[in-house]
Amino acid sequence: MAVTQISRIQHRRGLEQDLPQLTAAELGWSLDTRRLYIGNGTIEEGAPVVGVTRVLTEHDVSDLTSNVAFANYTFVGNLAGYTAQTGASALSPTIRTYQQKLDDFVNVRDFGAVGDNSTDDTSAINRAIQQIYKSTVSPTESRARRTIYFPGGTYLITSPILVPPYAKLVGDGIGSSIIKQSQANQTVVKSCDSLFQTDASIGTNSAVTPKDIEIHNIQFLNSNSSVTSPIFVIDSSENVKLSSCRFNSAAGTGFYPNLVTILSSSVLSHTIYFENCDFVNGGNGLSVVGAGVRSLKAIGCTYDSLSNVAVNLRDAKNYVGVGNYFGTVGSFMVTDGNNATFELGDHYDTNNILNTGLYLGNLQYGMSQQYTLSSTPTVLSIIGPLIGANSAVTLDYEIRNQANARFGTITYVTTSTQTVFNDNYTETVNTVGANLFANSDSLIASVSSGTAVFKFAFKTFL
Repeated sequence: MAVTQISRIQHRRGLEQDLPQLTAAELGWSLDTRRLYIGNGTIEEGAPVVGVTRVLTEHDVSDLTSNVAFANYTFVGNLAGYTAQTGASALSPTIRTYQQKLDDFVNVRDFGAVGDNSTDDTSAINRAIQQIYKSTVSPTESRARRTIYFPGGTYLITSPILVPPYAKLVGDGIGSSIIKQSQANQTVVKSCDSLFQTDASIGTNSAVTPKDIEIHNIQFLNSNSSVTSPIFVIDSSENVKLSSCRFNSAAGTGFYPNLVTILSSSVLSHTIYFENCDFVNGGNGLSVVGAGVRSLKAIGCTYDSLSNVAVNLRDAKNYVGVGNYFGTVGSFMVTDGNNATFELGDHYDTNNILNTGLYLGNLQYGMSQQYTLSSTPTVLSIIGPLIGANSAVTLDYEIRNQANARFGTITYVTTSTQTVFNDNYTETVNTVGANLFANSDSLIASVSSGTAVFKFAFKTFL
């Protein structure tokens, strides 16, 4: 290379093949490859090694994944205060290319999705899912499966997104990553088999049926006010886990879509889990359609602004609900009476706080309640919703005034014309002076003098 002196700065220029050893801080410009090098200097000057260092420029971007000098990646981990040993020994580290490293992570935008709430992202999203979970590879090769990430954005679609076996979709949160269907007669997401077949065709042609599906931190929305299709359909699927998702619609007056439909068009659907999910703005929240669904679980979910039923189980067996919230709903649950349901600690905002408790199928145990009684009668109208035509309630109670106490069991049996009330109790030697009376919609309690603590819990068959 020729030498050019500009002020006190030296640099060389010429062909890549003619690059010599540069002196400390000397620049060398390769004309044919448009690469820039700088001399390391000598060991005596303090350089760790003798040679030249390549300086990255705008022309080096493609070399990050193709050129050996830049394409290799080894995990270091020295932020923890040490350098991690990645290979069999410190002298033989595990080396991967940057292309391999980047391919560990799949972004739906790598396949053309935009998420700008105006571009139709249907094809791009389905393309990403179909390529990552290819029907010819994914059912037998777990290394072909990747988590598909939906960064924050509203992904507009016009036909369903199909989710096959082993798929895992993850977003940035229900308020950030939104898949929005604009067509009234189209669902947002449907499960499918490994050949991307749906409905009664699931499992045909030797396809793997939907299984081991996980979806987290995404909102599924139909924005059409005349929506007639379910928002999310789980069909002939097993081991499906959805957490921190929202199932939502913009249904207007006269439209009552299912937010989540579970059915068994081809084979039995079972082992479906919802955790911290929202079912809002629709007809039914979680709805079983047809027969043959088993083992459903909902933990910490919210059901609100639903005109019909929050959880419609029909004949689904083995439903578990724990710590769910029911806001404004038409009714909280419909079953066939033999569902083997178990519910614990659910809260019903629009009904009665006593509905929060434990359900074992049709047997309900209410949570213990406590009130302070005085000579002024206390009307416990919260009992009212439990007392209807042809119903029965058993209420265990204690009324205590310091050392004096009364323990008893009250039973209510109602018909369409009357309420039969029976109070069977035992008192200490000194009576607490309690007065209890039940009518068709409440329990009235008081003590003759002073104050007393009234504790009670009920059980009833629904």
